[in-house]
Amino acid sequence: MKKIFVSVAMIMLFCMSCKEQYFPPVESLQNQLLVVEANLDAGGGPTTVRLSRTTKLDNASSIQVENNATVFVEGKDNTIRTLSFTGSGNYFSPNLNLVINNEYRLRIKTRLGKEYLSDYVKAIYNPPLDSISWERTNDGVQIYVNTNDPANVLKYFRWDFVETWELRSFYYSTKIFANGNIRNRNFPAEDVSVCWKTSPSTQILLANSTRLQTGIISKAPIQFIPVGDEKLLIRYSIIAKQFALEKEGYNFFEILKRNTENIGSFFGPQPSELKGNIKCLTEPDEPVIGFVTASGVTEKRIFISNVEVAPWHQGFFCREDTIANHRDSILAAVGGGLVPITYLDPPINRYTFSTPFCVDCTSRGGTNVKPLFW
Repeated sequence: MKKIFVSVAMIMLFCMSCKEQYFPPVESLQNQLLVVEANLDAGGGPTTVRLSRTTKLDNASSIQVENNATVFVEGKDNTIRTLSFTGSGNYFSPNLNLVINNEYRLRIKTRLGKEYLSDYVKAIYNPPLDSISWERTNDGVQIYVNTNDPANVLKYFRWDFVETWELRSFYYSTKIFANGNIRNRNFPAEDVSVCWKTSPSTQILLANSTRLQTGIISKAPIQFIPVGDEKLLIRYSIIAKQFALEKEGYNFFEILKRNTENIGSFFGPQPSELKGNIKCLTEPDEPVIGFVTASGVTEKRIFISNVEVAPWHQGFFCREDTIANHRDSILAAVGGGLVPITYLDPPINRYTFSTPFCVDCTSRGGTNVKPLFW
């Protein structure tokens, strides 16, 4: 969620409902508004509140976090819970011990003295996420979540996910160029043949059962993997987290989704005013981006192997070059971006090289540290 909030916050606040391109006044861009991402876990799990600041429209990739603030959760029963600052704009509690149906609010005091307060929100029960399912189509793999509130009381839900997949290098490298020379790799620390890559969701995933006679939500799509994508070349895993929402929270995320994902065509929806449930006490006219919710978090994980979706092939070409065991030749190969693979014994007396993509799975954004759940 953080990238979505930060990169579009200025658009949501300053874009006008017109078809012509709108350029906000320069002075409006000077205000770096507070962005609050907070679900207070009402199910006994950990809670992380993330604080950051909006950026200019031409600098959306630069995220400025809000560090060294003081963050409290206050209950209507006069209880107070303090979250610990853990760095990078994150504030953490291992268990807030919220009571279902009691009301709580978030209070924030920044290091510069500004104070922010959310409305009271009711801590609500979140039914288990029933399952994650998927279907193989001609175009790829569609992944769904399925949930059900047997009491048919909860109608609104939000999901996010984290996906992890295994990467394999085309060549198994036993050599590494370091400190101006080629040497043997130290295994397993320098093994770059097998990696795991992780990516969080970037979409706002919502569904509701208000028009259904039961509380069952079946096959709500959360992710699509196009055929040939590297995610399913070996083995893939996705863990989905489910949050229950009340109507006001659902409406907020629905507007945010519309403002960030569905704009772009001439006849598409125009930006809507986004009103959260947080206000600035120090400067009442200062907008704040975010909506505090209080819900238990339920989750599921599944794995999908390549054999389950076969045929699934990625079309990339790896070429192996032989380089003379000569310092100038080796330096030229390394300077050209190649990575050593192995040494060919005399009388050949050469090294084999290839591109990082084919040799070093860490160059593709992976890590060679195996996840605990794998």
